[in-house]
Amino acid sequence: MAAQSKYGKEALSPILPHVFATLSLPPSATLAQTLIQFGADITSNAEIVRALFERFGITESNPPRDAQVVEIASTLAKLAAEGSPLCDVPTLIRVLGTYPTALNWPAVIKSFDRMDRSTVDTATLKLLIAILLNAPRDADPHAVAGFWEQWTNSLYQLRLLDALLSLPADTFNFVQLPGKRIVTVDDVSIASPTIKSLAANVQGHTWNSLELFQILVKLADSDSVEIRNCVKDMLDKAIKISAELVHMGLLQDPSWNEIRLEYSRKLLAMFLAGHPNHQLVFMRIWQIEPSYLTTAFRDFYDENNLNITRILDVAQDLKILEPLLEVQPFTFALDVAALASRREYLNLDKWLADNVAAHGADFLHSVILFLQQKMESEKASRLSDPAVESRTMALSPNTITIILRVLRNNSSLMADGDVEASIEVRNACLQIHPRLMSLTPGTDIEPGLTVITYTNEIENEVDGIYKQMYDGEVSIDDVVNMLQQYKESTNPHDHEVFSCMIHFLFDEYKFFQSYYPARELQMTGYLFGSLISRKLIDYIPLGIAIRYIIDALNCPPETNLFRFGMQALGRFEFRLAEWRPLCEALVRIPALADLRPDLISTIHRVLASNVSSADPFVPNGTGTGPGPVEQHPIFTSIQPDVMDNDIENPPEEVSDRILFIVNNLAPSNFDTKLSEMREHFADQYARWFANYLVDQRVSTEPNNHPLYLRFLDALDRSALHKFILQETFVKAATLLNSERCMQSGSDRNTLKNVGSWLGTITLARDQPVKYKNLSFKELLLEGFESGRLLVAIPFVCKTLEPCSKSRVFRSPNPWLMAVIGLLAELYHFADLKLNLKFEIEVLCKALEIDLDAVEPTSILRNRQNDAGLGPQDFAPEMEHVPLAADQAASQAAMGAHIEPLLLTLANNVHISPQFTPLNANPHFKRAVQLAVDRAVREIIIPVVERSVTIAGISTGELVVKDFATEINENKLRRAGYLMAQKLAGSLALVTCKEPLKTNLGTHLRQFLNEHGFTEQHVPDAVVQILVQDNLDNACSTIEKAAMDRAVIDVDEGFAPSYEARGRHREARPTAPFWDPAAPRSAFPTSLPDPLRIKANGLQPHQLNVYEDFDAKRVADLSRPGSAASFAASIPYIRSPALDQQMLRPGGILHQEAMDRFAALTRDLEAVVAQVPAQSLAVLPPTHDIRILFQRILSLADEAADRERTPLMISQKIVQMLYKTNSQLGREIYVAILDQLCHAFEEVAKEAITWLLYAEDERKYNVPVTITLLRCGLLGFELHDQLLSKSIFTDPRPSLIAYAVGLIREALTGDPPALPRNYFQYTIDFMTQLSNAGKATDEMNRLVHELDGSRRSADPTTRQALKPETEQLREKLHMWFQNWVTVFQRTLTPEKSFVPFITNLTKNGILKAEDVSSFFFRVCTEASVSAYMKCIATGDFDFAFQALDAFSRLIVYIIKYHGDASGVNNEQAKVHYFTKILSIFVLVLANMHEEQGPEFQPKPFFRFFSSLLNDLHSMEAALGPAYIQLLIAMSDTFSSLQPTYFPGFAFSWMCLVSHRVFMPKLLLANNREGWPAFHKLLLSLFKFLAPFLKEGDLRIAERDLYSGVLRTLLVLLHDFPDFLSEYYFTLCDSIPPRCIQLRNIILSAFPAAIILPDPHLNNVSLDSLSEMGPIPPFAVDFALLFRNGELRAQLDHYLLNRGNGAFLSQLKDKLKVPASEGTPEEYNLSLINAIVMYIGVSAAGQTKPRLLFSATDPGAVALQYLATNLDVEGQHHLLSSIVLHLRYPNAHTHWFSSLILHLFVEVKDERFREVVAKVLLERFIVHRPHPWGALVTFIELLRNPKYEFWSKEFIRISPDVTLLLESVGRNL
Repeated sequence: MAAQSKYGKEALSPILPHVFATLSLPPSATLAQTLIQFGADITSNAEIVRALFERFGITESNPPRDAQVVEIASTLAKLAAEGSPLCDVPTLIRVLGTYPTALNWPAVIKSFDRMDRSTVDTATLKLLIAILLNAPRDADPHAVAGFWEQWTNSLYQLRLLDALLSLPADTFNFVQLPGKRIVTVDDVSIASPTIKSLAANVQGHTWNSLELFQILVKLADSDSVEIRNCVKDMLDKAIKISAELVHMGLLQDPSWNEIRLEYSRKLLAMFLAGHPNHQLVFMRIWQIEPSYLTTAFRDFYDENNLNITRILDVAQDLKILEPLLEVQPFTFALDVAALASRREYLNLDKWLADNVAAHGADFLHSVILFLQQKMESEKASRLSDPAVESRTMALSPNTITIILRVLRNNSSLMADGDVEASIEVRNACLQIHPRLMSLTPGTDIEPGLTVITYTNEIENEVDGIYKQMYDGEVSIDDVVNMLQQYKESTNPHDHEVFSCMIHFLFDEYKFFQSYYPARELQMTGYLFGSLISRKLIDYIPLGIAIRYIIDALNCPPETNLFRFGMQALGRFEFRLAEWRPLCEALVRIPALADLRPDLISTIHRVLASNVSSADPFVPNGTGTGPGPVEQHPIFTSIQPDVMDNDIENPPEEVSDRILFIVNNLAPSNFDTKLSEMREHFADQYARWFANYLVDQRVSTEPNNHPLYLRFLDALDRSALHKFILQETFVKAATLLNSERCMQSGSDRNTLKNVGSWLGTITLARDQPVKYKNLSFKELLLEGFESGRLLVAIPFVCKTLEPCSKSRVFRSPNPWLMAVIGLLAELYHFADLKLNLKFEIEVLCKALEIDLDAVEPTSILRNRQNDAGLGPQDFAPEMEHVPLAADQAASQAAMGAHIEPLLLTLANNVHISPQFTPLNANPHFKRAVQLAVDRAVREIIIPVVERSVTIAGISTGELVVKDFATEINENKLRRAGYLMAQKLAGSLALVTCKEPLKTNLGTHLRQFLNEHGFTEQHVPDAVVQILVQDNLDNACSTIEKAAMDRAVIDVDEGFAPSYEARGRHREARPTAPFWDPAAPRSAFPTSLPDPLRIKANGLQPHQLNVYEDFDAKRVADLSRPGSAASFAASIPYIRSPALDQQMLRPGGILHQEAMDRFAALTRDLEAVVAQVPAQSLAVLPPTHDIRILFQRILSLADEAADRERTPLMISQKIVQMLYKTNSQLGREIYVAILDQLCHAFEEVAKEAITWLLYAEDERKYNVPVTITLLRCGLLGFELHDQLLSKSIFTDPRPSLIAYAVGLIREALTGDPPALPRNYFQYTIDFMTQLSNAGKATDEMNRLVHELDGSRRSADPTTRQALKPETEQLREKLHMWFQNWVTVFQRTLTPEKSFVPFITNLTKNGILKAEDVSSFFFRVCTEASVSAYMKCIATGDFDFAFQALDAFSRLIVYIIKYHGDASGVNNEQAKVHYFTKILSIFVLVLANMHEEQGPEFQPKPFFRFFSSLLNDLHSMEAALGPAYIQLLIAMSDTFSSLQPTYFPGFAFSWMCLVSHRVFMPKLLLANNREGWPAFHKLLLSLFKFLAPFLKEGDLRIAERDLYSGVLRTLLVLLHDFPDFLSEYYFTLCDSIPPRCIQLRNIILSAFPAAIILPDPHLNNVSLDSLSEMGPIPPFAVDFALLFRNGELRAQLDHYLLNRGNGAFLSQLKDKLKVPASEGTPEEYNLSLINAIVMYIGVSAAGQTKPRLLFSATDPGAVALQYLATNLDVEGQHHLLSSIVLHLRYPNAHTHWFSSLILHLFVEVKDERFREVVAKVLLERFIVHRPHPWGALVTFIELLRNPKYEFWSKEFIRISPDVTLLLESVGRNL
């Protein structure tokens, strides 16, 4: 070596081989030791190495042995691990490979398998690479095969592989070595160019080694958890690098173990979900293992049948559709085939035929199952509420026809049972797709084999018919008759219209559950049932219609479909006897039994009619239905005759015809139907017909009783009359003895109908009711004794009512009067409810019997005495008071004036919020309304009549007596009104409360049951609460009715007195007056003087007696602008009834009242501070604030001192008003003050006087004044005059500032807080001053703002359009206005959306691309224009409605929009949404450009905000498309970024941070939304950067900066991972001076990490385990280095291949050359990029040992720059380095170590000062502070190694010293 140094390597190279051949060596020297001794320089010559080999006896004839080579490798490995220098290994390996022997090179690699090794060092890695790359490539096996065998130290083997795989491709790549490849371009040579390109991209990757995956899979079976975890870590890394290689590699391994199975499944799901490289993967899998791919497809399909679209896409890409169709089960292949046929990839007919031929019955059975699954899924989707999407891909009708045709043609091949199943599944298909069956009368087209279509003309005609029906232009019965005519017509056009109308009706079924309004649903159900009742459809269509109804009735009772089913069933229930299976199905529906027990009873009789010989209605019969009379009936007084014979049913055709005749019977066709009936009716069917007529018709159709009676008379069949009477008794007995009749109001109405019919066919015709069949008196007595008068009295009364038409059974008929006498006894002496008394009164009125003149019987009282009953069972006899006027006329008048009261009551029923969600259910509310209405109606007329009569008599006698000498009839009238109203109202209130309470409970249960809310849904406790909540309102309604009625009666009763006074004034105006109606008596003269009647009328103190009847109330607070808007729902305080100066006895003492007031105000202030709402109007009536509000007012009212206490309270309220900073607080205090001013005159006087006239600058509070003016407490005109006068007399600055601020705040808001006329005087005065040049600057600015002309913001100002375009615009505008109207007037606009969008489509508006785009443009312009017009006119309430309607329209369109093929629905939604948004953006851009500074952003902000909220409300319905739509919104926001549209900046900022936008994007699966939101943040920082660089922010810029700061803090708190990964690009876009913004971003760390204490307490950074991992970051280095050459040079240098000159060049490139007008400056982005790149590269290489190496090329480069840059450059460099001091990770460790190293090594005090300055800047701003910067600065300050406190710059100024010492103490 000395000789080489002296003479040179070139001179010695030829000599040394000869010298070494004879070189003398120590005996113990080995070949390896000798090679190492000579070092790398000498051994780099192959000849020299061969000479050394020869010296040790290794020659061509004696080649090296395996053991020698392994020994050499082992020695080298040991020395490398120790860090010793080695010989030139590449040369050594190449020389060994030249000898003519087959060395075991894998053994050389396995020599590294040593148990004492655990970590991988760089030297060992370099040694391995040298061996692998220089070993002979033709060696078999190659050296790399040593890795493909399992080592003893398997963990070390994996770590070596991991290290090799982590190396750059140009350093080492397994593909460079021989071995099996997972994929090459040759493997896919026959594939598409796309797949070839994908293969070319991955074939050169280092992971493209099959043996590598085989050894990983093998090692994964290890028992060591550490080894298994290491394998998983490697595979996880590989997936991030090339998931496709991992998947293909794992699948080519023959052994299946747990890890291979786990990762294969995970990767398969990834690629099936749509990985970009899925084509290559699936192509290769198909080549390797086709069965695996088909099985995977089948499993993917089983997870979700909707995945079939993805499966078919892949199969079509790979051209493997045909093999895929052979996969079993057949249902999978059938779904693939159906979709392929729909896309025209497959001839479905032929494929089905081939499979039938190949597989026969098994395949046909699978086809049936396949159709069943599809139809069941579709059916479940339709019946669900709320709607859910189908679980499978829907079949098109054309596809179904193909499949059904195959089933029909091959029915002979089917197994037993499959034929019936195929028919059943065909019917299911017809039910889902009714267009598969022809409904044309007389057609012979087989159902299921053809899709029925109609021309546009036919469909438009049918659409017009239905529109007329739903609009009420024609009745439903007219439509039914029209259908009947069309069906019976011979015109083919009529038949086609008939068929289309039925199809339209069937097609609507799928919309019933979710989209139908109640009225239209009821109409459709009626029409649907009429189809069956009128036999308009038959055979298969009839069966399908009945299926629809059964399915509907099986839905929950509260759903639309159930209501539809009930409505339809009601139309044809008389035909149920024709279909026994239908009856059996209906009996099994529980809800039907609850709601229609009568129907279920009828059905049971139908079902029992063929098996039981007993009549189910006969007492003690054997009927099986729930309707038979009980075995021991309660009423034995009604006994139908026993019939021996069974009911004989007529043949079906006869029964159908008879029922049809009765169903269509009307006065207009009476003779026709009568003749038809005579043709078909026979006496043997009389009992059957009587049963039907009474049970189905008479009992439910009281209005048709005369028609049916006339029909029976004309039919003239004596047997029939006998059976009619018999069946009437049977029905009456059943209902009277039914327990349900006691509970159900509908059953009691049916009983009344039967009673009325019974009286009509007997008593009205002078035919008696036989005692043996019915005894009325005994019936009443039995009802009394059993407590069932509730059913007995109405039945008896209704049966006797027809006696009014009789000549025999009229008063004074003894039999009749005996029954009436018993009823009178019940009326007067039994404790009857008012509704039962009313029934008796109505009967007496109908029979023209004066109830009070009837002598009651004593039967009940005698029974009472005989039985020893107490008197409590009877009410005491009440003296009868005759009515003041004719009863009939009175009741008619009563009915007229109570209707408005009842309507108001129904609209104000109270349902407690605690009954959620029932309180929001409209059907529940409707049931409660009906119950309250019915309960009040039953008693209001008797109660009011009785109360008014009693009050009228008392009032008449007293008032006429007292006012006998009063000539003024107005005083008489007022006194009569006051007294009669008070007496009548009080009496009505007392009388009605208890019976009304009982009635309410009964009717609530009845109507709730009828609306589907049974005891299970609404227990009795809820009913009782509803009664309590609504009882007072109902009683108040009756009280109000009585008081109103009393006024009418007073006027009627006093009419003669009014007339007498008028005549007296005309005839004898000066003479004394005496009312002739007043009795003359000497008694008044004996009374004391204060009570005596004077000749000149009543004296004032006497009038006070009547005035006291008037309950005084405070003045109405509903005047415009009053505090009522603030104090809604707060009860009025009664006005003081006593003089204000008097103390109220028993009132609250003043001091106690003030103490209570202080406590209440403390509570009020505390609650106000916690309530986020800023308006009293939005608070619910039960809110704590409203309760405290009421208590304060009540306290003032109850005070003993009625003057002092309220005044003191008002003073305190005013003080609090001017102190509060909350708008809610201001509204509350103003509302309290307003109420006090109305209740107490002294308070009003003092408070308003102070507020208007006091010279106190505390009043100069703008928000308080605006609130007072809005409330109306201050009169605006007077306030305006006083304000202008004050400015004129004393224009002091504080007053002018207040006035200007008040007017600006009130008028320039959006919307303005007050109208301009509120300040007209002041504005005029300021304008005069301004014109005269005497105004202040503030005044001038205000006048200029108010008078400045704004350019029109109306988007309708546009260039003239062509006439045809303008016509189209008007048409489109009209359509949009229609939608806005629907949106405004409908609570659920979605239900109206379907017909609206259907009409749009039919009119071609959404079909053509240009027309639809124009439509959305017109909608945009119209909605913005509507906003501008509303703002201009001050109509702020409706300003946003058009914008909100447009937003909702878009969301509905997107929700229901889909791909025409039904395949790519999500992409179609996003594409259409993007199109609409682009149109909106164009309109915004146009207005922004035209209007300039006058641009109005608010309508556009409202639109986008509404759009986000509407999309959020539809998130569940939109599914996966929701996130894609938000990303589309993000792209739109990106195009609207503030840089391009500064006028939209604030709105834009609010939108991108919206609560349903930013969180949704950042929480999306797979971080789909992260790049989009990152792009928006960069746009925001780009806009702010120029302002932030200057530093001097204006108000608007400062506000925007505050918004950015708050947004980043939210991200830091909720989404730290996002900030953590995008930290570099975000900080790079923020100017360096914005330290706090950067600190917030750099303080973010992953949620899974726990930060260590930054005070390490003598713990080294190297020892922290958290410092090891490389942090995830999202940086594209290709974008960082736009100059690709610089990156290549930097890479070359970092790999130790560069020279020192590069660093000098690098330093020069950091500056941007100077140009005209701009000096030379540093390229900060390039500095950031270089620092980032160097640090990431260096930290990645030093990761295994967590050591910072000062000799690392990256560290050297940065040290060079730190040493040679000027001070500015050093500052920028260090600022860039500090960006990476974040949470604990490898990057933070490396950069922290670098800063500390530079602080020591760079011998420049200026540089050290810059280090301290850059770090200090991070901590003199508000928190948060990055952890890494904290650790670094603490280390620098406290470690003596850095001698920080001894540096000169520390002492340069005392302020600097104190600052550093303070920071050092606080860190």
